[in-house]
Amino acid sequence: MISKYINALLLVTAASVISSCSSSSGSAVGGTQVTINARPSPAVTLAQPAGNKTFTNDLGDSITLTRAYIVISNATIESTCGVSFSAAAEQLLNFIIPQAQAHTSSTPTSIGDPVVVDLLYADNESVHIGTLSPPAETYCGVSLNLLAADADAINLPEAAGTPNMVGKSVYIEGSFILAGGGSGNILISTGAALSSRHVLLPSLMQLSANNLSASAGIMFNYDSWFNAIDLALLETETAAFTDLGGTNVNQLLINIGDSIHSF
Repeated sequence: MISKYINALLLVTAASVISSCSSSSGSAVGGTQVTINARPSPAVTLAQPAGNKTFTNDLGDSITLTRAYIVISNATIESTCGVSFSAAAEQLLNFIIPQAQAHTSSTPTSIGDPVVVDLLYADNESVHIGTLSPPAETYCGVSLNLLAADADAINLPEAAGTPNMVGKSVYIEGSFILAGGGSGNILISTGAALSSRHVLLPSLMQLSANNLSASAGIMFNYDSWFNAIDLALLETETAAFTDLGGTNVNQLLINIGDSIHSF
């Protein structure tokens, strides 16, 4: 229900027509297993070990992340990837629903337990999101929702100095050095519901009696988050609290959604 409401609010532009995947058999073959994983993976920066992540945005500014958490609240494998499946939200997220809760019902094709993903893990190191036992069909994509974590979320950070992620969907902390001189701090803390994200798998996932297991991977290109962002103004928009009406905050949240791809 939440994802349908969010999708109704968000304006999307249709991408080029993508081929649809139809059911290969629809048979109820037992013993199928699909694992879903997520991982930090920079788009243009060299892979970095676990810990602080430093990179440069498209304006030449240097950014260092010292904390970065994203909540994947729901992940669903899809057997139909039609015209609007991977359409990207280009509109500013100025009608975000705060404090939308993360738990949804799990099904054979959908993981409903929210998982907190730490983007300061070593690049390309996978975090387990969940395991499904879906019908034996052909699957072509994964749909994701990013909502605020609740107290039952998996991988809630517990170490000293880490943020309380209950009620939050995004938490980012760090610093920046502007290409033209000057520096500042980054602190994004929000329970905003981001747009649903639909990603095509790099190849069709075909489950059958002869092929019972498969995996799907989601990566976050975190080094693209601050592209087209005025970091000095972003700091102003987040000085007292994360202002969801701020142009740069909105663009950052859009960038986060757009940074999600499959591997």
